[in-house]
Amino acid sequence: MATTKRANTKSPIPDFDKLSKKSKKEVADFIAYLKAKEELAATKEILSDKDFLESIMKGDEDFKSGRFKKWSEVKENV
Repeated sequence: MATTKRANTKSPIPDFDKLSKKSKKEVADFIAYLKAKEELAATKEILSDKDFLESIMKGDEDFKSGRFKKWSEVKENV
Protein backbone atom coordinates (compact mmCIF):
# COMPACT_ATOMS: atom_id res chain seq x y z
CA MET A 1 0.00 0.00 0.00
CA ALA A 2 1.49 3.32 -1.06
CA THR A 3 1.59 6.18 1.38
CA THR A 4 1.07 9.78 0.42
CA LYS A 5 2.54 12.79 2.11
CA ARG A 6 0.09 15.29 3.48
CA ALA A 7 0.84 18.93 2.99
CA ASN A 8 1.64 20.78 6.17
CA THR A 9 -0.50 23.93 6.08
CA LYS A 10 1.97 25.81 8.28
CA SER A 11 4.86 25.03 5.94
CA PRO A 12 3.56 23.71 2.62
CA ILE A 13 7.11 23.49 1.29
CA PRO A 14 9.40 22.18 4.02
CA ASP A 15 12.48 22.48 1.79
CA PHE A 16 11.61 25.94 0.48
CA ASP A 17 15.02 27.28 1.49
CA LYS A 18 16.68 24.69 -0.73
CA LEU A 19 14.89 25.92 -3.86
CA SER A 20 16.58 28.10 -6.44
CA LYS A 21 15.83 31.81 -6.50
CA LYS A 22 13.79 31.29 -9.69
CA SER A 23 11.71 28.52 -8.12
CA LYS A 24 11.08 30.62 -5.00
CA LYS A 25 9.77 33.42 -7.24
CA GLU A 26 7.50 30.95 -9.06
CA VAL A 27 6.12 29.74 -5.71
CA ALA A 28 5.51 33.33 -4.58
CA ASP A 29 3.82 34.15 -7.91
CA PHE A 30 1.59 31.08 -7.63
CA ILE A 31 0.57 31.98 -4.07
CA ALA A 32 -0.27 35.51 -5.25
CA TYR A 33 -2.32 34.00 -8.09
CA LEU A 34 -4.26 31.75 -5.68
CA LYS A 35 -4.97 34.70 -3.37
CA ALA A 36 -6.22 36.83 -6.28
CA LYS A 37 -8.35 33.90 -7.51
CA GLU A 38 -10.02 33.54 -4.10
CA GLU A 39 -10.62 37.29 -3.87
CA LEU A 40 -12.17 37.31 -7.35
CA ALA A 41 -14.45 34.42 -6.43
CA ALA A 42 -15.59 36.31 -3.31
CA THR A 43 -16.19 39.46 -5.36
CA LYS A 44 -18.22 37.52 -7.93
CA GLU A 45 -20.30 36.02 -5.12
CA ILE A 46 -21.04 39.47 -3.69
CA LEU A 47 -21.88 40.92 -7.10
CA SER A 48 -24.26 38.06 -7.84
CA ASP A 49 -26.36 38.91 -4.76
CA LYS A 50 -28.51 41.80 -5.99
CA ASP A 51 -29.78 42.79 -2.53
CA PHE A 52 -26.28 42.85 -1.08
CA LEU A 53 -24.93 44.81 -4.05
CA GLU A 54 -27.77 47.32 -3.72
CA SER A 55 -26.95 47.73 -0.02
CA ILE A 56 -23.28 48.36 -0.85
CA MET A 57 -24.20 50.95 -3.48
CA LYS A 58 -26.55 52.70 -1.05
CA GLY A 59 -23.82 52.79 1.58
CA ASP A 60 -21.42 54.27 -0.95
CA GLU A 61 -23.97 56.97 -1.85
CA ASP A 62 -24.55 57.69 1.86
CA PHE A 63 -20.82 58.05 2.46
CA LYS A 64 -20.33 60.34 -0.55
CA SER A 65 -23.17 62.60 0.60
CA GLY A 66 -21.86 62.74 4.18
CA ARG A 67 -24.58 60.58 5.75
CA PHE A 68 -22.43 58.60 8.15
CA LYS A 69 -21.21 58.64 11.74
CA LYS A 70 -17.61 58.74 12.82
CA TRP A 71 -16.36 55.59 14.51
CA SER A 72 -15.46 57.56 17.62
CA GLU A 73 -19.14 58.57 17.97
CA VAL A 74 -20.40 55.04 17.49
CA LYS A 75 -17.82 53.59 19.84
CA GLU A 76 -19.04 55.82 22.67
CA ASN A 77 -22.49 54.21 22.53
CA VAL A 78 -21.30 50.60 22.51
